[in-house]
Amino acid sequence: MRYSPTERIGIAQVEGITAQDLGWIFREQPILDMGVDAQIEFVDDNQNPTGKLIALQIKTGASHFTRGDSGYTYYGNNTHLEYWTGHSLPVLLIGHIPETKQTFWQVITQKTITKTAKHWKVLIPYSNIYGGDCKNELERFFEGTPSQQKLRALTLDLPLMQHIESGKKVSVGLEHWYNKSLGRSPIEVFVYDEHNDEQTYREWHVFYTARSIKSLANILFPWANVIIDQDFYDENEEFEEDDRDRLMRATDLDHGFEPYIPSPSDIYPYADNAGEVESYRLQLVLNDLGKSFLKITEYIEDE
Repeated sequence: MRYSPTERIGIAQVEGITAQDLGWIFREQPILDMGVDAQIEFVDDNQNPTGKLIALQIKTGASHFTRGDSGYTYYGNNTHLEYWTGHSLPVLLIGHIPETKQTFWQVITQKTITKTAKHWKVLIPYSNIYGGDCKNELERFFEGTPSQQKLRALTLDLPLMQHIESGKKVSVGLEHWYNKSLGRSPIEVFVYDEHNDEQTYREWHVFYTARSIKSLANILFPWANVIIDQDFYDENEEFEEDDRDRLMRATDLDHGFEPYIPSPSDIYPYADNAGEVESYRLQLVLNDLGKSFLKITEYIEDE
């Protein structure tokens, strides 16, 4: 019987990239199981291990894959697929090709795989090179699979949905830097009590591209529709009617037309700071997703 170092070469390569290029902890799983070779633990910028993990299945050698125009295709059996997609951790399939000394990755989910007549396959794009350049993209998997992240985000926002359902107001403050190619905004969520007194609930900051303020709010709060916070605008709106607007309104009135009055569903800023930053305050209103999630939560928590 001959010894083949191929698989050990792949594991060693992935361990080196994980430690050196990504700065994370690599832990090999030496016990044979259904297909998890290692775990990696996320280490934050202060060099603190976080306890957040990703599972790895490592395949070494071109013989495991079919080479195509856009990447390597891996064909798997249904037993492994059920194990990986049902795993408590996100599972990355890592392919190391010794001949080219390249290492590629792909996350295994029901959306990334394609069912075949008998089994399934997954494409690992050539652009998915495992290393420092993909660090930001890989970091998000430590928070779970995309579907797990969506469910977690809804659960985190559940108190806001319940607050709105009880008849109280929730609003969010946003900014739009319209002279910057990369959008940016502090996000401030405010809750109001029965006396309409305001309290800051949560704050963070985001960068975004090619999105309106309304679409940004819809992504941040998919369980809500947004309208302007009319009470806030009545007290804080800085825009005043100038002479030209006054003349146009008078002209419209003379011809029997009513002047345009924005409705709460029209999203517009209440202030413009130095011709650089538009400020918005939007009220969150439960949509069908939010109402449905409240009903599902009620069912789950009903003892």
